Amino acid sequence: MRSFAAARAAATGQEWLTPARRAYRQIAQIPSQARVLAAFTAARARVSREGLPPRRDAGSFNRLFYRSCERQLAREKRVLETFDPWHYRRLNETRLLGQIVFEYGTLLNSEPQWAGLRVLDLGTGDSGFPNWMVAQGAHVVTLDLPDPAEASSRRRRTGLLGSRRGGSGSINHAVGSMFALAFPADSFDLVTSLSVIEHVDTRFPERSYVPYVEQTQLAARSLSEMIRVTRPGGHLYLTSDCCDYSKATSDAWRQAYYYRDGPALSGAWPVGDVESLFYNFVVAHGCRLVGPKDFSPRDVGGNPEVETFRGKYWSAFSMLAEKTLPPPSNH
Repeated sequence: MRSFAAARAAATGQEWLTPARRAYRQIAQIPSQARVLAAFTAARARVSREGLPPRRDAGSFNRLFYRSCERQLAREKRVLETFDPWHYRRLNETRLLGQIVFEYGTLLNSEPQWAGLRVLDLGTGDSGFPNWMVAQGAHVVTLDLPDPAEASSRRRRTGLLGSRRGGSGSINHAVGSMFALAFPADSFDLVTSLSVIEHVDTRFPERSYVPYVEQTQLAARSLSEMIRVTRPGGHLYLTSDCCDYSKATSDAWRQAYYYRDGPALSGAWPVGDVESLFYNFVVAHGCRLVGPKDFSPRDVGGNPEVETFRGKYWSAFSMLAEKTLPPPSNH
């Protein structure tokens, strides 16, 4: 007879491992962990000898992902990858083609001062990035679902490659929904959502597919809440995936989709809808985009420079907006 854990794993579509198999996998990871630690130590030594690369202007904080971002954001990458082994591993995963550098580095390029910032991070999961913010003096609140999408998100990453903490800031963990944030208006200096909002295609905890029209409504609710809890003069920073579904035929991330039954391709916004759903929406609701916008849907039509690890016709984008006015009243 199978154990309860095995039965639950089968019901949820997750792989079930015996304790012995789980221990074997942990042992098998040790060599790769040792390599990461060695590379991390070498990177820190290099910074001690040579210092950080010069800061370069990102050009635009509202743009498509671009693979050459690792050169443009070299300073920001070096700052993060030498913070702890968790960041080193994430920023140097070759299969991601620099997407984490793009997401984190663009934000660092736009926010030179972190001390004292009140930050809300939506859908943190097991990310160690809030720990870096805390080390710079920020006061961070992370928000996750009661039953996170990924099993690893139920615990904060610890161990050999764990993300360290420290500094003069603070961190608090909250549980709730990004569609109805349990915080007063104007509570935060910065609200972040990093590769989260595309997952509104899945309804939790049922893990059922959400029709696209409803997805757009949920995105609007989430953006409205982000704007509401940001103080005037504060910033909203968001990244997400996009796709030209008229041309895409496969997705390297397909086996990791959260819903059980639904369309063959999802987990990204139609690239032709991004401007109206995100950039234009925040401008119409009391915000302005910070700096120029460099976003052209046509570039996703086969330009390898903007393609993410998910494959041809898949990309990602960033959005940085400043709240200038209270959002318009619905009354």
